[in-house]
This record gives sequence, structure tokens and C-alpha cells, in this order.
Amino acid sequence: MYVELRSPNIHEPENIAAYNNTILNYRDTDFFLWAGGTEIMSRADFYPAVRGNMEIISLDKIEELHHFLRNDRYAEFGAMVSINEIAQAGKLVLPRILLDTINSTACRTVRERITIGGSLCTQRFKTSLASTLMILDAAVELRYMKKRMHSKWFQLSRIYDKNGALSIPEGALLSKVRIAIQQYDYQFFRTMGSPVRDPENALSMALVARFEQNSVSYARIIFTLPSRGFCYNRDLDNMITSLHLPVSISRYGQVEDFVLDFIKDNFKDIPHLQESRIRGAFHDMIKDMNEKVLSYTGAIERQQQDR
Repeated sequence: MYVELRSPNIHEPENIAAYNNTILNYRDTDFFLWAGGTEIMSRADFYPAVRGNMEIISLDKIEELHHFLRNDRYAEFGAMVSINEIAQAGKLVLPRILLDTINSTACRTVRERITIGGSLCTQRFKTSLASTLMILDAAVELRYMKKRMHSKWFQLSRIYDKNGALSIPEGALLSKVRIAIQQYDYQFFRTMGSPVRDPENALSMALVARFEQNSVSYARIIFTLPSRGFCYNRDLDNMITSLHLPVSISRYGQVEDFVLDFIKDNFKDIPHLQESRIRGAFHDMIKDMNEKVLSYTGAIERQQQDR
């Protein structure tokens, strides 16, 4: 039996004004924004299209979205800059945890196609890149139409709802990402499982902290459950900030239980494998933090003895 092949209509605006006209002309039609294409092309049965009257707007020819700017305070990337380009351009100035997150994402060939804007706006699963940028206080520029085109900067965490779903105006375009250039005394990133092949069991955890002698003076921690969303809250940050280093076994057990109970309260029915990975990632982080502090303390004591 012959099955009709349906292919979507492709639009290629060359600037923001042309993009605005396109979305106005097709406001009553389903349309998809095509950045690097990695998320769309991984969908089952996306092409041939199972429905007609579908539009794809390619962003590749909008030159403004490919721009990169850096000064002493921040780096600013257009939404069409690939994450591999970000890693190359910012390897000497951007926080190491961001570079670790990028390098853990797929292989280099795929990273050359994944755009920073597309990775933040994926609908089917949450990315560890988005969560790492959240704890780094990244901001994004959104352009959206009311009576006229508006342009406004938001903290990255504000474009997601409490369940981690993307929450931006219909037809909005994430056009830029701004990342502060700053370093931390401690940065930790760990990912387990595949968010694409097995999102139900995959996990990532990211943490940045500053130390004051043998205590944590500042911390931000976030867990990403790809099929569910982000788990980030000031209560978790405060729990880590209250730690004195090195963390004792009894104190570690209390903190681990608090973190796990908090995640379970936010996401019901966590699979056993995912729960084990949460425990494993958190254990690795505390162990690594203890080792760093003990190594630093030992070096200070040796310097004092040498004097």
C-alpha cells in the first residue's frame, strides 16, 4: 500500500526581522525551530512527517545568532554557537565545570552540531548543560512578540517551571546566553547513564563552592534527572554551605539522607538505579572535597614547618 510522504516546509530567515515576519505569518500553524537539528532528528517518525501543514524555521542564516563577545566580566554567545565552539573559545576563562559538562556531552562530532540555544530549549529531556549554567548564574536573552518585538534578559532558571519544563512565550526566540567569568575554589561535575538512550535512569550532578579555611562559605548544587527535570533549591545550597571539612562519616550520612529525601519529595517514584546513582555521585563529591581539603591543609602545615 502506498503511503504518502509528507515533508515539512522549510523557512530560512536571514535576520531577526525576517524571523519575526515568519512567525507572524504562521502563528496558527505548528512550527519548529531548527538550530543544530540534533534534538529534532532524534525524534522517532519525525520525517517523513505524519501530519501535514508543518513548518520548520532554520536559524542558521541569522548572522547575529552566531556572534561571540567577551570582556573582563562575562562571555556572551549567540544561540547558534555550538557547544564545541564555546569550549574552544572559553577554555582559558570559563569555569572548568562548564568545560567538563560540555566535554561529557556526546562525542566531538555531535558537539559541533549541538548549539547552546538548542541545548537549553530541548523539550523531551533536560540537559546537564542547562543545569550547570543555572548554578553559574547564566542569563539568557529572549525575543518575543507582543504588539511589537520585545527583548529581555532573564536568569536561566526563570525560563523553566518548577518541574523543569521550558516556560517561555509562544514563538519566543532564545537569542543569546551570557556566562559570568569567575572561578571557584571547588567545582565538581558527575554524569551517570545516557540522557538520550535511558533518560529514566540517567543522572547528573554539579556543584560549585568557595572555601573559608576548613568550611564551605558558599555553595550551589543541582541534580538533573533528564526525564523529570532539575532539582535545585536554596535549602540544598544551605545544607552544603553549613559543612565543616573534612566531613565526618556521621555528618555525611545526615547530609546524604537530607539530599535524597529532598529529591524524593520533588520527584516521586525514583527508580532504584537512579537513586543508587544519586547516592554514588554525592558520595564521590564529598570524598573528593575531603581529599582536596586534607591535601591543602597538609601543604599549609608543611610550609609552616619549613619556616
